[in-house]
Amino acid sequence: MKSFDAPIRLNLGCGLQAPPGWVNVDGSWNARLAKFPALRKLFAAMRLVARDKAEIPWSANIYIHDVRKPLPFADQSASVVFASHVLEHLYRDQAERLLREAFRVLCPGGIVRIVVPDLETIVQEYNGQQPFGALSPQDLAKPAADRLNERLLMRSSTSPRRTLYWLYDSWNDFHSHKWMYDLTSLTHLMRSAGFVGLEKKSSGESAIENIAQVEDPSRISNGAGICVEGRKP
Repeated sequence: MKSFDAPIRLNLGCGLQAPPGWVNVDGSWNARLAKFPALRKLFAAMRLVARDKAEIPWSANIYIHDVRKPLPFADQSASVVFASHVLEHLYRDQAERLLREAFRVLCPGGIVRIVVPDLETIVQEYNGQQPFGALSPQDLAKPAADRLNERLLMRSSTSPRRTLYWLYDSWNDFHSHKWMYDLTSLTHLMRSAGFVGLEKKSSGESAIENIAQVEDPSRISNGAGICVEGRKP
């Protein structure tokens, strides 16, 4: 277990949002390969990784960890736990365990902030409303059920490719959605983990200092997601 100066600020499932001052955690193969650029180029040349994916500028300063496993941080060692568009990639029991782990590592009074896609707005669009804004002509040409499936992102619309990319695709099964949330269900899940003072927040509205360092407004704004913030008592 790597040691850090406490208290730390955890950015779980950081992806490309990996600023200094945070312990940026990601377990994806993209994050792993970023630490070995020569190997990433080799995999791309061998067509084990799609070339366009290999060229994405991932930070090499990410702490590699699979968030489906217990967090490798001490009890009460964090002041903040932030996770944007992570929980929906976990089965519900895995999401429950991750939130319990977040509760464990937070100091009393520590803040948790969770962002997920908003199931309610996805259903509103299926029912003919426009929470995400006007649809393009291409989207309007699709049946509402097809657009719903694309928004849910449970699976790709195409069957797995039988090429060398199959290995990379299997590694990235984590990227499909497993369980979706609305405001009520997300708040219930967080409360069940022990968090209190839970409130819906808009992008940039937070008790966390410099939240803009890690939060992409496009993951919340215009119906893209819901954000709930609370604290450990």
